[in-house]
Amino acid sequence: MTSVSDIAKKVGVAKSTVSRVLNNHPHVSNKTREKVMAAIAELDYSPNQVARDLSRGKTMKIGVVIPHTRHPYFTQLINGLLDAAKESHYQLVMMPSNYDHELEISYLEQLRHAAIDALIFTSREISVDVIEGYAKYGRIVLLEDLKGHNLLSSAFVDRYWAYLGIFTQLKEQKLTNPALLFTRNNPDSATYRTAMAAYEAVFGEQEPLTFGGVNTYEDGYAVVEQLLVAPRKIDVVIANSDNMAAGILDGYQDKQVTAPLVIGQDRQLVSKHLGLITIDHKSYQLGKLAFEQVLSEEVSQKWLKSEVIRPDKG
Repeated sequence: MTSVSDIAKKVGVAKSTVSRVLNNHPHVSNKTREKVMAAIAELDYSPNQVARDLSRGKTMKIGVVIPHTRHPYFTQLINGLLDAAKESHYQLVMMPSNYDHELEISYLEQLRHAAIDALIFTSREISVDVIEGYAKYGRIVLLEDLKGHNLLSSAFVDRYWAYLGIFTQLKEQKLTNPALLFTRNNPDSATYRTAMAAYEAVFGEQEPLTFGGVNTYEDGYAVVEQLLVAPRKIDVVIANSDNMAAGILDGYQDKQVTAPLVIGQDRQLVSKHLGLITIDHKSYQLGKLAFEQVLSEEVSQKWLKSEVIRPDKG
């Protein structure tokens, strides 16, 4: 395998000169640079990427911990991250977790061992306290509100006011028996916590019907079976996505039962075609904001606001 020493010997220069050429250092004459580049081509030299990373102290890689891509929120988020990364010299390394505690720890360990320069947690299973313990090894950005945590940056969407507006309107319309659909139907989910806080602010102690593990059109179609046998008659369903909302509507139609009001999320094209109320959680913009945060030298919290989109707004 050709080494830097082989190139330096062939050209008759110091190894440091070859290194400067490889790293595009300006303090090399054009004539010497041309000779070095010619020797590199002739000897078919390929630099050792690991060695180069060690020499400059950076891998130029950012890990993105993502539980899955079954929900449009995550696919739109990834698109925002990818578009932002195109404008930089960094590569994104997708790290699927499926909310597996040990996997998430292993990704943090990669940061500790300098296999990546930074981490973005799009969602998580492990606690913020555990993640915070790795902040000294590199930049870590979480996509949630990090009240009380000052070592990590965050980029998140404030969903509370959009949920509050939806629930307030439902109560005014005397639609007081909603079913709420989630990917994770428990307080480990920031979305669950936010939606439930807004619900309680409007409906008080009345317990809502909630369903978990629903992400797709097929999940929405299948959950109709449970909605129809719920302990009380459901008058509105807040789906976890617009595609899921479409599945719910089709499920009711196929059973020849009139569907309750169905509200979607994530402003997919289907919501426009079906005339659905939907909540735009700005996931694409969030991806770009998260990338901006992970490159920043300052620890900070930045956020966007969800927006309720009604059919008359297009």
